[in-house]
Amino acid sequence: MAAAVIVLFAMIMPTMISMTIDTLEAVPNTYRMGSAGLGATRWQTIAKIIIPSAKSGILTAMIFGMTRAFGEALAVQMVIGNTAMMPGNFMQSAATLTSVLTTGIGNTIMGTAANNALWSLALILLIMSLIFNILIHLAQRKGR
Repeated sequence: MAAAVIVLFAMIMPTMISMTIDTLEAVPNTYRMGSAGLGATRWQTIAKIIIPSAKSGILTAMIFGMTRAFGEALAVQMVIGNTAMMPGNFMQSAATLTSVLTTGIGNTIMGTAANNALWSLALILLIMSLIFNILIHLAQRKGR
């Protein structure tokens, strides 16, 4: 279980950190010089100038990381165990929507309740992806 969590973070954290660093480096240098010219300390410049200026990019990096975790079905599947039982608590095994779809769609007959349920799961996945994309778009728009 611990190895699977490490795999999950090894795939997602570098993306989030890289995007956050790029966002922080994209803050114009004139902001830093202006803050220093007004007598602000380094930490005041970071807290009051740099982070607020890069807030939308940092938020986008976090949402993008969540989206990547959501899309990384294999890593998530390794973490949660991929069992078809309903978990009783957070420490029991479960299954991802993607793994339920991929294992079940070939074994159902079109038009049956099981097939319709799998297509409903696919719709839920599509809606969740759309929500993540809208959140990224709103976060980027808010920063402008």
